[in-house]
Amino acid sequence: MNKTGQIDYSMPRQNGHYPPPPYEYPNMRAIVCLFKTTSEAKQRVLPPELESIEFPFDAIFIAEYPDSTIGPYNENLILLYTKYEKTQGLFVMNIYVDDDAALTAGREIWGYPKKLCNIKLSPIKSNKITGTLVRKGKTILRVEAELTEKAPGVDPSYFLKAFPLINLKLIPDVADNSRPALSQLTETHIAWNNIRVARGLKVNSITSEYSEYDVCSEVINVSDTSIGGFYVECDQTLPNGRVLKNLI
Repeated sequence: MNKTGQIDYSMPRQNGHYPPPPYEYPNMRAIVCLFKTTSEAKQRVLPPELESIEFPFDAIFIAEYPDSTIGPYNENLILLYTKYEKTQGLFVMNIYVDDDAALTAGREIWGYPKKLCNIKLSPIKSNKITGTLVRKGKTILRVEAELTEKAPGVDPSYFLKAFPLINLKLIPDVADNSRPALSQLTETHIAWNNIRVARGLKVNSITSEYSEYDVCSEVINVSDTSIGGFYVECDQTLPNGRVLKNLI
């Protein structure tokens, strides 16, 4: 049995790798760096069912979770503003974690396109903070920023609560390589609670080294990365999501 005593929820069927949602993330901290990529770059990575629309920003999210329902880990998301029919939200282009339970739960429950990566979010020193991702010997993302009193042009509370995350959930077919066994567009509304610290962020640099295993640089290096962002400390709840559309 897993921690909840539930059998046949996640593999292996007894003592499964992860429990059902909701997942709790107390005392988390994160930086959110706003950027704006080109419509051409966005169209190359968006599923055809999603529409690239004009909006002031996309976003990079780097978080440190000292505790969670599945234990401590770090995480990064690269989010592109998009639209599906009447639903506007942030498409999860890439997401990286440094824990295997976080990887499998994210992929299998919500459809987050997670990969394992070495992720570090530095302590704040002299109001400066750095986020770094290294995968397969490449620094696929590095953010250097300074904390300010107010977030330039965006209210952190509004940003955190207003935008659902949209994923393309794919499960391969065991016998047929020409199509997945499951293909869904999913939507999840994360709850951000007890926001204790919300500071602005002056982004000094965002760099991404080319890697044949990741597409970060193809988006980041053609983007305006000087918009700014914010730093936040709060609690987070990741609930069940919903299916926007079954694609097969």
